[in-house]
Amino acid sequence: MKPLVDRAKEGRANPSGIPVLYVGTTVRTAISEVRPWVGANVSLATCKLLSPLRVLDLSLGHGKSSLSGPIFSYILGVKELTAQQKEKAVWTDIDNAFSTPVTRSDDKANYAPTQILAELFRSAGYDAIASKSHFGDEGYNIAIFDLDSVDVVSCAPYQVKTINIIAEQVNNAWYKTST
Repeated sequence: MKPLVDRAKEGRANPSGIPVLYVGTTVRTAISEVRPWVGANVSLATCKLLSPLRVLDLSLGHGKSSLSGPIFSYILGVKELTAQQKEKAVWTDIDNAFSTPVTRSDDKANYAPTQILAELFRSAGYDAIASKSHFGDEGYNIAIFDLDSVDVVSCAPYQVKTINIIAEQVNNAWYKTST
């Protein structure tokens, strides 16, 4: 269940050829992250840490926009930002970059900014990066840099029975005019 060292595919926190173990803290998070369809079979591994990890929690600005509140006032020229407000806006954008879902059709080159940040965090001494899942539960996604810091305890197959989508229209409908 761990990525093969010689066949690691690119991900949000790693370029091709550099393996990173992506884990979810809940079953729902882990299954949701692979974007399964109803009836899909998914294998999940239960892992245990072999030693404590130094984890960078990126979730503090989860679901927020860096352009709200004081940042918006700054853009409009109404007021200056404090160093703390600037820092919060940057970390909110970093959180959004790591946690916003991507599709299989997204260009893998779009991963480059987060891969660079992940390497920066790794070189700063962090063992892993945690971000909140956007799939509606309390789970976290964790990218672990050192595959040897985790041991697989068990694996189990799951079958996806349902996918719960709740949606609302967010803009006006458009209509085709006849000519």
